[in-house]
Amino acid sequence: MVTTDQNSPAPAFTGAFRHKIEGKNRVTIPAAWRFAEEVELFMIPRTIQKSVGVMPREEVERLKAAATVKMDGTARAKFLEAFGRTLRQVTLDKAGRISIPDEFCTAFKLSKEVWLSGAVDTFNIWNVADFEADQARQRAAAADVMGQLGI
Repeated sequence: MVTTDQNSPAPAFTGAFRHKIEGKNRVTIPAAWRFAEEVELFMIPRTIQKSVGVMPREEVERLKAAATVKMDGTARAKFLEAFGRTLRQVTLDKAGRISIPDEFCTAFKLSKEVWLSGAVDTFNIWNVADFEADQARQRAAAADVMGQLGI
């Protein structure tokens, strides 16, 4: 396994970017989202949002700590087993690329181009159609709220 620097502070993952998928399911991460060195990241399927979530180790550690505080032993063990089973470790290389596991590309129909959307501490990888549909839903919901407020 590649030696990675986990002391590099995580960037803020903001904005949305459309990128091509290259050979070996590699996608280039926006320059603003990169770390100073190669780092270990974790991917997890997000079936409700129809995307692949990507998080640095510190986010994984935060979730583990939250489970310790908020769950009893049995619930915590079940959560960690399910969480660990679905996580996939990847490396963000020095060129700013990560490889998406084949199983995620198949499950989420990721090919040719994807959208990367920031979620501040994490980011998501979407197939183009699902991202654009989600954006339309969000705009409609925002318009509804604005209408209710008379804006």
